[in-house]
Amino acid sequence: MSSAFKAPHDDNGTTHQTTVPDTPQQNGVPERLKRVLVEMARPMMRHKDVEQDLWADAIKTAVYIKNRVTSRTLSVGKTPFELWTGNRPDVSHMRVFGLSCWVVLHKSHINGKFGDKAAKGVFLGYPAGSKAYKVMLDDGKVVKARSVVFAETNVSEAAEVAEDLSGDENVGVETGLRLASDGEDVDADNDDEDDKQDDGPCWDVMLNAAVSPPAVKSKIQETRY
Repeated sequence: MSSAFKAPHDDNGTTHQTTVPDTPQQNGVPERLKRVLVEMARPMMRHKDVEQDLWADAIKTAVYIKNRVTSRTLSVGKTPFELWTGNRPDVSHMRVFGLSCWVVLHKSHINGKFGDKAAKGVFLGYPAGSKAYKVMLDDGKVVKARSVVFAETNVSEAAEVAEDLSGDENVGVETGLRLASDGEDVDADNDDEDDKQDDGPCWDVMLNAAVSPPAVKSKIQETRY
């Protein structure tokens, strides 16, 4: 034990006690909390096939979520965040861990007039000390960003769902964006003409669309935290 760690105990007359090796039951509360966090982080990572090297970000996100949900050990309807700060937590900014997203670039980071205006990455949680999202870009760089576009429904999954819908169910599409067969060009402005002359298979892609049933609603939007 270092002198810096031992000094507060000497000043307050307390004793530093340790658990017996291989006896986690002597430290029951922290061990139970660790298990809860691991059980939260594991499905979060599996859901989006996040690499295990990012387990620390998953644990931090699990802690962030746990502090903002109710618990049976607390007052009815209360969360740890509310008991600590006195304010009810706002969870409208929360997104799925490991979700594909695009960081909206500032104009100073855009390479020329025709450069990319966004950089694709993976959402890794909420950095401490700032109202931002933590994103790992495709090049491996980790950034904090405020303006992020999240793809909460995978485009290919949306297309498969649209294909399975019966003829009586209507799917509203606002963007005109579609998946085309090989060798076919798609023009969003001439969607009506394409529908009349379409000889190959294609599916409407539900981007920012009002979809029936609600279970297949696509949520691709820019979020500012």
